Amino acid sequence: MTDKDHPGDPAAEPAVEARQLLEFVSEARDAVAVPAGSVLFQEGEHCRGAYFVEHGELDLTIASGSRRLKLGSALPGNLLGLSSVVSNSEYQCSAKAASDSRVIFVPAEEMREFLQTHAEICLNATQQLGAELLDLSEKAIRPLRLQPRYPKPQ
Repeated sequence: MTDKDHPGDPAAEPAVEARQLLEFVSEARDAVAVPAGSVLFQEGEHCRGAYFVEHGELDLTIASGSRRLKLGSALPGNLLGLSSVVSNSEYQCSAKAASDSRVIFVPAEEMREFLQTHAEICLNATQQLGAELLDLSEKAIRPLRLQPRYPKPQ
């Protein structure tokens, strides 16, 4: 049986939504080659849009004083910059290619319009953003709180 046979089948909905999102992303979008070591976008930079990782790996980092903290890696299938697109704000982190990568760029306004017209996909995006926030708290904020504020003299 196909998804069309059971349109209300909750198990089939995520696959349909993922397919719709992939179709939207791949329709006439700009593919961008990102050589290893190149910066795709910088934390604090005006958000132009979201990036879908087709292949490769990008390191995601944030500034903490003079240091850079690694939040994680974006792998094929990840969508970068979504929180900045939704909030219409600057990029919240920096993305630098750890290996030769290829991403598909989706302009911010087009992504917002797509999310406004696809409620279920928008809900999934919101859930993803919540998961990213929890992950950020666990990987970056909590470790910073555990470090001494003023180093002890040696």
